[in-house]
Amino acid sequence: MIEILGVSEGREYEAAVHLRKLMLAVWPDLSQSEGDRIKIFVGMKLYGYSTEDLDLVVIGHFDTPRNFDVEFKFKSRDGEEFVPRRASLKNFLLVIEAKSHDPSGVKFDGPVASVRYWRDGQYGWETVTEKNRTQMFNFKKYLGEIGLDSIYVQDLIFFSGLRESDLPKRPHNMFASDASFERVLNVLGQISKPSRRERAALVNFGSDDIFKKLVSPDFTLMKTLEPTPIDRGRMDRIVKSAIVDAWRDDLGRKQVIIRGRGGVGKTVILLQLAYQAFDRDQKRSILLTYNRALVSDMRRTMALLGVPRNIENGGIQIDTVHAFIRQLMISLKLIEKSDCFLSIYEERKEELLQYIRDGAISEKDIENLKAGQPDEFMWDAVFVDEGQDWPSNEIEILRALYGSWQIVVADGVDQFVRESVADWSRGLQKEQLQVRRLRRCLRMKANLAHFVSDFAQAVSLTDWDIEPNPDANGGRVIILEGDLSRRPDVYKQFEDEAATLGNYPIDLLACVPPELVTELNAKKLSIPGQHLINAGVDVWDATSSDVRQIYSINRDALRIVQYDSCRGLEGWTVFNYALDDFWDFKYRQYLEGPEEIGELFDTPEERAVVHASRWSMIPLTRAMDTLVINIGTRQSYIRDALKHVQLKRSDFLEWIVL
Repeated sequence: MIEILGVSEGREYEAAVHLRKLMLAVWPDLSQSEGDRIKIFVGMKLYGYSTEDLDLVVIGHFDTPRNFDVEFKFKSRDGEEFVPRRASLKNFLLVIEAKSHDPSGVKFDGPVASVRYWRDGQYGWETVTEKNRTQMFNFKKYLGEIGLDSIYVQDLIFFSGLRESDLPKRPHNMFASDASFERVLNVLGQISKPSRRERAALVNFGSDDIFKKLVSPDFTLMKTLEPTPIDRGRMDRIVKSAIVDAWRDDLGRKQVIIRGRGGVGKTVILLQLAYQAFDRDQKRSILLTYNRALVSDMRRTMALLGVPRNIENGGIQIDTVHAFIRQLMISLKLIEKSDCFLSIYEERKEELLQYIRDGAISEKDIENLKAGQPDEFMWDAVFVDEGQDWPSNEIEILRALYGSWQIVVADGVDQFVRESVADWSRGLQKEQLQVRRLRRCLRMKANLAHFVSDFAQAVSLTDWDIEPNPDANGGRVIILEGDLSRRPDVYKQFEDEAATLGNYPIDLLACVPPELVTELNAKKLSIPGQHLINAGVDVWDATSSDVRQIYSINRDALRIVQYDSCRGLEGWTVFNYALDDFWDFKYRQYLEGPEEIGELFDTPEERAVVHASRWSMIPLTRAMDTLVINIGTRQSYIRDALKHVQLKRSDFLEWIVL
């Protein structure tokens, strides 16, 4: 039996139908066989991975091996070439990239294929071989994460607009429109290292148990991504935004800085601008941030919106600054993929910048880089989130690549977490820069905005300026005194309250300090997360770096992040675990760091108080409706500040001792 699943129209579907026809030409009985099953997935989404769209995924399993004619020399698992007398196929798993270009639109460099694309009035070339291989590795990683890690996956490229005579000399992983399915199987014999017993070859990609599970009618290989009501609201804000024409007109003409404190919607405005550039003009944009958890969150939103990120159709890519600069350094051969990047990051970054300044890396080199690797570097607009954290050398590198006029920066006034505050206006004339200041709070309900302003005063942040949104009344603040981390029952109460309003656990957010992160079975996990899991609660615990690279597609999973990773995120209800411990951590961190020059009469301790207090404002501005603040029973600076605010805001602020 051969099933075609997924998308039922378009180029990829036509490729699937063609492939089924080839299979039936070799084994006509496959259409009626119950014991032998092949599934062809069309347009599969690999949510959360660097390459999300897979044209075809083909999975096959036979009760007994099926024979096929030998055409080429095979290469066995020990690397020896041989010509089998007999060859057979037991099971297989293929990730196939389908391309319909004619011969003029494809070029080969040995076994590496590139395809031509048209963008901005000119042709360019994209390396499809590397893209296909990345798809294969991502799919294999996904299989491992769902417990199917002992399996081989082969990447293949199907050129429906070419004939076999157009392809380079084998071996390679490509096949053309006139290839039979036996030709495809011979390709697998060449490149997939079949088993060899004397002069017989067996193409076998894994155990029977795994493949029986994969082709079972009851097994769902891919989960669907469903939006929550809050997701839909966020999507509507992005798609239907009423950004004035002047804001859009600045794109590509001057550097734009969107400035405002936490909660005013800077990140959403970046996404609105990027979406409109895509929707109206098919522009390609990249949004860069330092926060991996935020990258996952924004990628999830883009996936729900169905926004692509390919070269010809435009779209939006979300990535971390470090990932972007790492790929830049690899492409310029300043580092190898195997290098421990973070340990040499600062040194290599300065080296890269010096090459640019000296002209060793010229403007022509940069243009060639973009043309040669358009998927990674050809962007019409660059959006920078949390721009206040960027050091001057990273700003200079980004401008060397794209010019200041292609850059839009969100500046989170007083939310800086690195050693110095970025100066994005340096070197620019007045007419080259446009600053937009935001003061009205768009995320938080009015009560929460009032609380945050009062709390800022209580911790001596006298310059805090944020206006409550008069159209968003309500909101509540709850102080929980005691050990909340071991009380999953308290979380469940808030989860149930949110559910009555139609919200899901993924709409909520929990923030934890480093003291509440531990290691279990060589993996990081938060202590609240452990207790919640033990109580039967699903969590997406991004205190682990492996987890926060891929967003959750489970609506019933609570998001948990460390405080350092909460910027830009939001939740209907936000739990701030042990906020007093976090404030103390930031206070100590400042005093133990390099000494900074302050005002004439202040002390390091006074500056440490301001530093820790500014940090505490970030998690306090994440909530939309309900802000839960957990502190211990001891005396602390945070406790005193909260007690001060309670006296003023007792109408919506509740203090509970656990």
